[in-house]
Amino acid sequence: MKIDTHVHTNYCPHGSNDKMENYVRRAIELGIKKMTFTEHAPLPIVDTVPTKDSAMDEKDVYEYLKEVKGLQAKYSRKIEINAGFEVDYIEGFEQETRLFLEKYPETIKNSILSVHFLKLPDETYFCIDYSKDSFIQKGEELGYQTLYSIYEKTMEKALSVPFGTMTPKKIGHINLIHKFQKAYEHQDTINWTKLLKMTKNNSYTLDYNFAGLDKSFYGKTYPNEEIISEALDLDLKLETGSDAHKPEEVGRHFIEREE
Repeated sequence: MKIDTHVHTNYCPHGSNDKMENYVRRAIELGIKKMTFTEHAPLPIVDTVPTKDSAMDEKDVYEYLKEVKGLQAKYSRKIEINAGFEVDYIEGFEQETRLFLEKYPETIKNSILSVHFLKLPDETYFCIDYSKDSFIQKGEELGYQTLYSIYEKTMEKALSVPFGTMTPKKIGHINLIHKFQKAYEHQDTINWTKLLKMTKNNSYTLDYNFAGLDKSFYGKTYPNEEIISEALDLDLKLETGSDAHKPEEVGRHFIEREE
């Protein structure tokens, strides 16, 4: 069955203003039978990126979920539509994140847990995927090895069921740290085998995310082929996701592979 389980909306400040219904129509056009909206959940920290547009505003959550329900009713005979969040694991704010999720327990089974922000040694938070320039600047400032090590430890915490029963059990773009890897030189020392075993042992699903194919300094899926091969050897479950931020990106790259 064709599915797209990682889709953003007009409630995303760094996405498109296109209506959610346009995403649904695009999915139906492609023959997708199940799609899941996973808008970026409100951050428990002050957004550290210059544009302050990493996630949806808390005041929009009700309207977002309400709109999904309307679309579910309208298109129930053509496609299964689910509502979830892309939830940030942010070290030190586990309690705040859990309290947010407790308000919307029905979304947890459809949500994704991702790592975009790292807690640095100086207690500040750094967004790893904001821009190539900011990543290189931070890598040169701290050392790429330090940055990768912090990412690995943060991912371990995200994979340790940090919010108890409220923890979304799908891990988003597990190797997002690679997004700008063509722009600098560093030998990756992350123990991906350990992370994948944690994924398996704690019953997480992997977000098989095709957005990376469109990233100029990466050009691969998340996870990449090597990590996917090992994940399949461990019998890990993968779910396809476009990480669409505009309607024309729904099902990108993987729909044609399935045909």
